[in-house]
Amino acid sequence: MSQIVIVNGSPRKNGNCVALTGAMKAKLEAAGNDVTVFNINELENYKACQACMACKKSGKCVRKDDMTPVIDAVKEADGIIVATPTYFGHATAQYRAFEDRMYCCIGANFALQIPEGKKCGVIVTCGGGVDGAVAMSKQIEGVMGGFFKMNLLGTYVFSEAAAGKPAKDDADAIAAAEKIAEAF
Repeated sequence: MSQIVIVNGSPRKNGNCVALTGAMKAKLEAAGNDVTVFNINELENYKACQACMACKKSGKCVRKDDMTPVIDAVKEADGIIVATPTYFGHATAQYRAFEDRMYCCIGANFALQIPEGKKCGVIVTCGGGVDGAVAMSKQIEGVMGGFFKMNLLGTYVFSEAAAGKPAKDDADAIAAAEKIAEAF
């Protein structure tokens, strides 16, 4: 049994990211994994990285807010799934706040402060054209695989416009997300 953390950067409670990560969660739990989901938009009190650099001395973010348990869970997990829609070609502010706060996992000399090789899956959704979402997924892969040395198990980009329906109603989209979950 593995501990898997899902970090959802969507502001919506029932959008495409929730549908896809929900399918992944069900598949992971059915395989005996312990899954924790954090919906960043539901955190009441958090700030983005303040670039104070205190984490380079202490090895962890000195800010104590609702993002702290998210980062702590990621540090302890065997794997992580991150999900974000694209807004104007970028990840959401909620997702970016999470990713920036992960800076505390990199030491002053850029040495990784978390175990190398954590499993990682990436979900990126969009309402329109897929090009921006694909570019965003590559950026997230670069951060998770490059900076955090995670083992990328799969990425899925879903366009509601291309599918003609939301992810919850798209059996192919659900199957693609579940396939990534099976790799965990």
